[in-house]
Amino acid sequence: GRSPRRTGTALHVHANTVAQRLDRVADLLGAGWNRPERELEVQLALRLHRLRG
Repeated sequence: GRSPRRTGTALHVHANTVAQRLDRVADLLGAGWNRPERELEVQLALRLHRLRG
């Protein structure tokens, strides 16, 4: 649902921590990493990484 508060609750961290981590992701992946087409690429890359092991 893209809610920092709910995400923080699920991860047992504060919503501000979630926001800071997302800012770091943006620093690493570049602006627009969360646009739908780019987000799909990121999700696929993470799944492939997990499958490799």
